[in-house]
Amino acid sequence: MAVADPRALLRRLLLEPAETPWLEWKHNNCNPEEIGRYISACANAAILAERDRAYIVFGIENNTKKKLGTSVQLHNVKKGNENLSNWLLRMISPRLMMEFLDFEDEGKAFAILVIEPTYDRPVRFGDTEYIRIGENIRELKDFQEYERALWLATSKRKFESAIALPHQTTDQILEKLDTNAYYEMSQQPKPKNVNEIIHRMEHEGFIKEDMEGTYDINNLGAIVLARDISHFPSISSKTVRVIKYVGMDKQKSENEIEGRKGYAVGFPGLMRFIMNRLPTNEIYVEGVRRNTPIYPETSIREIIANALIHQDFTISGVGPVIEIYDDRVEVSNPGNSLVDVDRIIDERRSRNEKLAGTMRMLGLCEERGGGIDKAIIQIEEMSLPAPWFFLSENSMRVVLFGPKKFNELSKSDKVWACFCHCVVRFIRQDYMSNATLRNRFSLPETEYQAISSVISYARKEGRIVPADENQGNKYARYVPYWAR
Repeated sequence: MAVADPRALLRRLLLEPAETPWLEWKHNNCNPEEIGRYISACANAAILAERDRAYIVFGIENNTKKKLGTSVQLHNVKKGNENLSNWLLRMISPRLMMEFLDFEDEGKAFAILVIEPTYDRPVRFGDTEYIRIGENIRELKDFQEYERALWLATSKRKFESAIALPHQTTDQILEKLDTNAYYEMSQQPKPKNVNEIIHRMEHEGFIKEDMEGTYDINNLGAIVLARDISHFPSISSKTVRVIKYVGMDKQKSENEIEGRKGYAVGFPGLMRFIMNRLPTNEIYVEGVRRNTPIYPETSIREIIANALIHQDFTISGVGPVIEIYDDRVEVSNPGNSLVDVDRIIDERRSRNEKLAGTMRMLGLCEERGGGIDKAIIQIEEMSLPAPWFFLSENSMRVVLFGPKKFNELSKSDKVWACFCHCVVRFIRQDYMSNATLRNRFSLPETEYQAISSVISYARKEGRIVPADENQGNKYARYVPYWAR
């Protein structure tokens, strides 16, 4: 992100007590080869320190931090007959965003080279990667502990930490992020002091000091608390669309909305909108007629929250979509699942850990990894068909079905429901049996043979296996195939 005020940046950098591995003071020395090594070393140090930028500042005395001024003008420095900027672009790998700032402050000339690490891999100058050890520049290969830590840091860099909107004042942050909603959902009293609110936003990783007296709003803060997502270019395509169709296909739509708020801010309203448009059953509770949705709200909530949290934000131009039909609900998100469909109920992997943690902290989804299995349990308790999970190269789609009688289910529907039921029983430290599966389908004991047939099909397809190889057919118990 471009520096808006180099003088403010210089003043902020001078507040650092001394040089750091990601900050180098220089007076007039601008040897291109040395600068190249410093860029590699400082950029790698910034990655280890989880900073967005590294800096090489000209015009400052090293030990005293005295503002001497400099004769260096970065835009005029050459390597041979080539401009320094062009030469460095060829010599530095991977290609970095570098900004060359020449400016005056209090009548003296200064220059700052601003380096933005890509977090793709360690930064190399020529054929060598460097690191700062104290005030010295060393070859990275000679310090294996730093090299391992650096590769680990590059692999951990996430979309959530990237900048959504730079250089925002306190007033602009409060205008763009709904901090009231944050305090309400986290059940914390909202401070009257604005600085305390800003400190909390920074502590949660929603914003970050930009070293110029203002703040950068991170993608995490924007996607969670945005009053209007369209104000943030990096996530403007990640709005949630809800489409209500008439009938069981896409020929005619009844309602279509596109949420503009951040996921946490807008989630309660999103759920209300969806639940009010789901098909209902008419039931009597203590003599009073009531219309209740045919889908459990917990299942709808967890499936939608899962789609929002685990989408691949690097796939541009598309966000989560919820489609409501007369006989089903389909929830789609960009990005394939990180786990195989057969382990989607019990395995715990997240593409966006910070977003997942924030949504859990705000009470908008289940505890870590507990959402899908709880959704399946609620579906079973209402005797609904098991949801299907469809994976493709760049997306994932979950289909929740409305009520169907047992004899209306296809063979594959019955086998899949049997497998899901077996997994749910297993993760609850229990086993599936003919009786538990009968209960799952709300069938009487007289349907014992029908359920035995489903179990037989599931065994032949390798979905379930006996809990004990020596057990007989009577009171037989089963576990998922991957449990043995």
